[in-house]
Amino acid sequence: MSTHRSAAAAAPNELDAETVGFLMEASRLSAEELRSLYAQFKASQPGGRTSDFMNYVSKSQSSSAQLRKKAHQFFDLFDRNKDRSISRDEVLSIMHSVFLTAKDRGVQLNRQPEDVCDEFFSKLDVDGNCEISEEEFVQGVLSEPDLLKILQNPEVMNTLSS
Repeated sequence: MSTHRSAAAAAPNELDAETVGFLMEASRLSAEELRSLYAQFKASQPGGRTSDFMNYVSKSQSSSAQLRKKAHQFFDLFDRNKDRSISRDEVLSIMHSVFLTAKDRGVQLNRQPEDVCDEFFSKLDVDGNCEISEEEFVQGVLSEPDLLKILQNPEVMNTLSS
């Protein structure tokens, strides 16, 4: 009896090519991203099966889709004049309102609205055209988890929705 495995078979802690191909198509993740996720999955669930991993990918994709949807909703709130881009004036107006609300509640802030606006633009205005497109905003929120936390702060939410 041979102890050699076929070249197509994957090691127990690796995904086989067929599964990677299927998941790439279904999730739009790269092979590298899937293998990295699989390593994380196996580290947290050493006994986890491939079908468990497929469910794990599905849940993470659902979570990503929800974050993307929230980012689009926040973009719409920032885009006060509905021209499908966010200007420095729109961000500054919101920052002044947030800072005023915080001050009214007795919260001492160490920064100025202009500084926060500048940082916002330095992180999100990727092409440097002094406007933040919807795609720049969404990608920025997805890549900066702290930004989403800030946006979900109740004081910010109240300012955006008023």
